[in-house]
Amino acid sequence: MPWIKGKHRLTYTYAWFLAGWAKRLSWKEVGEAFHTTWYHVFCSVEMAVSWGREHMDLSGIEAIGVDEIQWQRGH
Repeated sequence: MPWIKGKHRLTYTYAWFLAGWAKRLSWKEVGEAFHTTWYHVFCSVEMAVSWGREHMDLSGIEAIGVDEIQWQRGH
């Protein structure tokens, strides 16, 4: 089935839906609002973050700035 991965219980569309709401509310609140568990919300967010990291384009970045003072303090 192309709309689900392996033995996961969430479809891709529903996982993206939950991940979108998780940007606005806590995972627990999203789970309660849509009658699912916070763990399913966590899995949805994890899927969205993994997809984003796989598809981000870093080719235009030539340098990054580091705050040396905060780095020395362990922040």
